[in-house]
Amino acid sequence: MEEETVICGNCGREVPKTLYCIYCGSALFKMERETARPTPAPTRTIEQELVLIQREPAVVEAPEAGVAPPSGPRAGRRPSMEFAIDPDIDDLMGQLKNNYVWKVKLCGVLCDDGVSEEIFTRLFDEYVNKINQLSQIRNEKIAYYRGDLEKRRAELEEVEKKLEELNVRVAVGQISSGELTAQTPELEEKIDRLTSETSKLEAHLARLNDLMRGTPPKEIHDLEKTAKRGLDALDQLVTGGRVSSGLGNELRRDLDVALNMFDGIIGDKKQEEKELRDELSTLETRYKVGEINISEFEGQKRRINEALENIWV
Repeated sequence: MEEETVICGNCGREVPKTLYCIYCGSALFKMERETARPTPAPTRTIEQELVLIQREPAVVEAPEAGVAPPSGPRAGRRPSMEFAIDPDIDDLMGQLKNNYVWKVKLCGVLCDDGVSEEIFTRLFDEYVNKINQLSQIRNEKIAYYRGDLEKRRAELEEVEKKLEELNVRVAVGQISSGELTAQTPELEEKIDRLTSETSKLEAHLARLNDLMRGTPPKEIHDLEKTAKRGLDALDQLVTGGRVSSGLGNELRRDLDVALNMFDGIIGDKKQEEKELRDELSTLETRYKVGEINISEFEGQKRRINEALENIWV
């Protein structure tokens, strides 16, 4: 029977398919696991939606006769599941978002001359105080979950190392494959449990860092317009005596922060809209100079307008 061979990833030689390369001593089973490990999916930013960390189970090939299958760290293995967010976290972030939105809209009411400085200041301070209180609770939760996540990750790493260590002890002949087989289920159960726990903690942290979760892009765009309008009107409001200079400076800082946050969430959509409008302007110019006919112009214009309508849906 012809002996099965593989190419050593370290020295590049064709060698018998064993646990270690007979020429350079590199661990062939580790190279095999690295090759079989799936490419991780790109991580979404937290401004888009809750990260669902899912990894495909590792593929384990049938072992050769008398050789235990490698069962070292299963870095690519995570159970596919969604995690329910703690209702208290959802409620906290919902209240925080509402007060933030009300504060921005209040600035729009001020620009429209719909509120006196006294009432504006009273409501503005109320929203700011509530935001500060909720933010303190949020920061405490983030610190707690981060600490717990670091602890779980360290435990997971230790168990994975233990599994790899047992595999190597089998490879060098220190322990039997039967001993590895006996200890593997318990270690794998710990890996699955710790992986699930870390994923859940990561989901909670993602929610705590996603202030505008569930808010339609168009609503965020409208809030950005309101904040921009308020910022542009501040100088005139202060000069006209409707707002004190101290309050004006406070509002300017606050609106700058809001605009930076909104831009971080919908910046890609704004860039897409700009590119489409530039394309439309270029198309109109090509038609005016006679480069394209009316049929071509109307067809491409219809396509661009449909794309513009869908950006903020």
